[in-house]
Amino acid sequence: MTLPKGYGSGGRKGGSGGGGGEGRDDIERMIGRRVENMKGVYILGFALCWAATAGGVYVGVTVYPWAYPLPSGLYALSVLTVIEALGFFFIMKITGEKQVRA
Repeated sequence: MTLPKGYGSGGRKGGSGGGGGEGRDDIERMIGRRVENMKGVYILGFALCWAATAGGVYVGVTVYPWAYPLPSGLYALSVLTVIEALGFFFIMKITGEKQVRA
C-alpha cells in the first residue's frame, strides 16, 4: 500500500521507516479517528435523532390533529424509537468489537 507524501517511510515524520512498509499508526493517522474513539458522537447523534422524531410527532399531533391523531402519533413514536434503538445498538456493538491485529 502506498501512502501519501508525508506518511510512512519518510523517517522524519514519525513513519515506520524501512523499504516502503507502512505502520498501523501511519495509516490510522492518515485516515483519522477510529470508531472506538467516537462513542460520544454516536450517543449524541442518537439523542438528536430521537429528539427530531419526537418533535416531528409533536408537530404532527398538534398542528395537524385531523390527519395525525394522538394514538397514531404515539404508535409512530414507539415504532420509530424501537428502530432507532436497534440501529444504535448495532452501532455500539460494532464500536465495541476487538481490534484485529495481524
